Amino acid sequence: MLQIKASPFMPAVHLCLIFEAIGDMGGIAKVAYEDVVNALQAGYRVTVVAQQLDARLRADVEWLPLYVPRRLFLLKWATARTFIRRAIGKRRFDLIHAHQPQAASLADVFTCHYLTQVAYERGCLESATTLRSTVIRLQQLAALQLEESYYRAWNPKTHMVFCSHLLQTEFLRLYGLPPFNFTIDNACPPFIVRSSARVKTWAKDTSLPVIGYLGGLDERKGFRRLLQAVRDDPGLFLLMGGSRTENFVDPSLVGRMEAVGQVSDIGAFYESCDVMVVPSFFDPNPMVVLEAVARGVPVIASDGVGNLHHLLRSGAGVEWKRGDSLGGLVRDVLANKSSYTAGAERMAGKLSREHRAAQMLKVYQQAHHRGN
Repeated sequence: MLQIKASPFMPAVHLCLIFEAIGDMGGIAKVAYEDVVNALQAGYRVTVVAQQLDARLRADVEWLPLYVPRRLFLLKWATARTFIRRAIGKRRFDLIHAHQPQAASLADVFTCHYLTQVAYERGCLESATTLRSTVIRLQQLAALQLEESYYRAWNPKTHMVFCSHLLQTEFLRLYGLPPFNFTIDNACPPFIVRSSARVKTWAKDTSLPVIGYLGGLDERKGFRRLLQAVRDDPGLFLLMGGSRTENFVDPSLVGRMEAVGQVSDIGAFYESCDVMVVPSFFDPNPMVVLEAVARGVPVIASDGVGNLHHLLRSGAGVEWKRGDSLGGLVRDVLANKSSYTAGAERMAGKLSREHRAAQMLKVYQQAHHRGN
C-alpha cells in the first residue's frame, strides 16, 4: 500500500486511467504508474482499467480488469477499444485519462507516446525477410491504418498531451494540432549518486569501455547501426539487452559483446555500463535515456530520440550524427566523465517527477473545468 498524502486543496475528482499495464512492465506502463500515484497524492479517487496492475497500487485504487488477447499484435490493437469499453461498462467518471490511441476519443485527457506513421516514413518497421518478420510487418501496417483512423477523427474536446516536442511536431505535420494540446516530458527517476568506477555485474572480463544498449533487436531502435559501429572499433565492448537479445551472437564481436535478453535488474545493468547508446530512428521519449541519466551514466543518442535536446542542454550526453565515429564519441565522453555526470544531475532535477506531476494536475484541472 502506498503512503498517500491527499491535498486538501484539490476537489474529490474521480479519475479513470486506462492502459493495459501499469507498473514496471515497460516505459509507458511506468509513466501510467506515476500518473496514478500523482492523482492519489492529490486527493483524487482513482479507477484503473488495466490487464496488469502493480501490486503497490491495488489497495488504493479500484481495478477494472482489462482483457487483452494473448497472441497477435494486430488482434490486440484491433480489439482494444471493444475490451476497454466492456471493462468500463456503464460507469461514469469525472475524468478519463487514456494512454492508448484506441481509447483517445473516449478520454478527456490522452497522452500520445508514439506515431506509427513516422516510424513507417523513416523506414523502421520490421524489414527482415523471414516469415515471422513478414507477419509482424503486415500487422504493423494494418495497425498503422487503424491508428490513422483514430487521429484523423479526433475528438476536439480531448486534451492531448505529447510526451515530447518531437512528437508534437510530427503530429502537427501529419494531422494538425488538436485545440487543447500540451507537451509534458516523461520524468527522470530520482538522481542516484554512484561511484565513478563501473560495477562489473556483466562484462566482467573486459577492460574496454562498455557501451550499453537496451533496445532489443528492433529495427526502429537502430541496433544494426550500433553493431556495425562496434565492429568498426576494436576498442569497444557492447552490453546488449532487450527483446530477443538473449543468446544473440554477432560472429564478428565474439569476446567484445554480451547479449543478456530482457533485463529485470535495470539498476545493475546501468551500473555495468560506462556509456549508454540510444541510436533510434524514432523514439519520442525513451525511458532508457531517463533511467541512465538518473544514475549519472552519460548518454549518446541519435537525432531520432525525442529527449536528445534535454541531454544536450543539460550537458548529460552527446548526439551521434551520421558519419561520426562512435568510438571517438565514447572516448571523448569518458575523458570528461565528471562533467557529464554533473549534467545528468541537472537534467534529472529539471525533469523531476514532482515537476511532471504538477504539469499533469494542471491539465486535469483544465479538462475537468471544461467538462463541467
